[in-house]
Amino acid sequence: MPPLVNSLLRPDFYPHKPASVELIQTHISWVFLAGDRVYKIKKPVDFGFLDFSTLRKRGSACSEEVRLNRRLAGDMYLGTAPVYRRGEAFSLSPPGRIVEHAVVMKRLPADRLLSVMLSDGRATSADIRMVARRIAKFHAGAEPAMPGLCGLPVLRRNLLQNFQQTLPYLGRTVRERDYLSVWDYTRDFLARRRTLLEKRIRDGRLRDGHGDLHAEHVCLDRPVRIFDCVEFSPAIRQGDVAADIAFLYMDLLYHRHPVFARELMEEYLRRTGDWELRLLVPFYACYRAVVREKVESFRLADPCIGPRQKNAAARRAARYFTLARELAEADARPRLFIVGGLPGSGKSTVAAALAERTGADYLNSDVVRKGLAGVRPETVMAATFGEGIYSRSMTVLTYGEMFVHAERSIRAGSSVVLDATFSRETWRRKARGLARRTGASAVVVECHCPAGVARSRLLDRKERGGISDAGWEVYKKMRGRYEPPPHGTVRVDTTRSTEEGLAAIAAAAHPFRAS
Repeated sequence: MPPLVNSLLRPDFYPHKPASVELIQTHISWVFLAGDRVYKIKKPVDFGFLDFSTLRKRGSACSEEVRLNRRLAGDMYLGTAPVYRRGEAFSLSPPGRIVEHAVVMKRLPADRLLSVMLSDGRATSADIRMVARRIAKFHAGAEPAMPGLCGLPVLRRNLLQNFQQTLPYLGRTVRERDYLSVWDYTRDFLARRRTLLEKRIRDGRLRDGHGDLHAEHVCLDRPVRIFDCVEFSPAIRQGDVAADIAFLYMDLLYHRHPVFARELMEEYLRRTGDWELRLLVPFYACYRAVVREKVESFRLADPCIGPRQKNAAARRAARYFTLARELAEADARPRLFIVGGLPGSGKSTVAAALAERTGADYLNSDVVRKGLAGVRPETVMAATFGEGIYSRSMTVLTYGEMFVHAERSIRAGSSVVLDATFSRETWRRKARGLARRTGASAVVVECHCPAGVARSRLLDRKERGGISDAGWEVYKKMRGRYEPPPHGTVRVDTTRSTEEGLAAIAAAAHPFRAS
């Protein structure tokens, strides 16, 4: 150990003279547990994403650590202290030359750390919900992310850096096929969910968060204290609130507590109403698992860590990346959304919004039907029920064509939204069979509204024009032949907000993991 570390390991180094001193090492810090106080010294390292290579940079980082962590653990962070050197001796008081800076903290009860309580079985669902409420309140009041950190290029850069810094550990803590699988998923997600990610920026969902929110940094005290945020990089700390909460979600999965992971997210969602988390948290949890793998892998190159500790770190790193692969594979599985309902029920509005938000391919039966007839989608056709392009044989062809395109998209790895009346159970059954055959998960959605509302919409559409030609007379004939979908269908009342309907569909299609 460096002479400075050896000095801080002596109880007589400290003014309050603790009975003993314990050292905990991370890849970037030496942490000294000295009685009821904790002193934290930053290592002189430069990993690219952080730079503590000079005394000035370490001093600035210490001040930032205190300022930022007082947001969630105010009374724990007492301040900073200079470390002086006189000859070969080190001291916390002058005279001498300042050679280091320390963050000074109150020592928290170790038996109340969430990581400890998880390992010995004392953590409860009530504890997890309390943590979720604390984080939700913090995010609601957190400062917006800086404008320069709100673009997708920042997220791409962070992701790319993680994978680049993982490369040296291929074959040691990361298997090559897992690396490629997670990297492919990451690139695909950024492309497919670009619209959603950009919407999150416009909606102000990017905040100055914690950045390293895992179980070791949560103390289940009263109030809940969450400490040790990322002080060294605003680009890592500031981002979507989904990325922040996803860190703890991922860590609960890592510690094999999937029920707690689900309860954390459900409580957070209840408090925030942010249903889009369901579409984002699996991705960000995968990202965070790669971060933890990288951090553990860095220990393999630390000369101050012994072989036994390095072996343990390698095992943890491998487990984190295995979790990243599992999260990626589960989220990448295509979904087939079977969105139906009578004319005027609002199904096309819901289906189009769902496709846009999820990045799924969108297939509208009216567009497909008119394409088969050789006319443009906006062309107005006579909508006599059961005749012309609306004959039974043309309907069979339309559904068949939709299913062909859907299968092609699913086999290419895309989710698909099917927008059609699906008035007969036979069509829903064929769609579910398609999902089973291609390995997709099927979600059946029925849009509905009172007949009076549907009539008003259909009359309005007749005036404005649109792709669908169905009017009130068609509605009445179809209603008499409509077969209600089976139990388990997501029913969306389209007289309520579209967001509420999308939230219900997302809950069925993207449940938080519980196994």
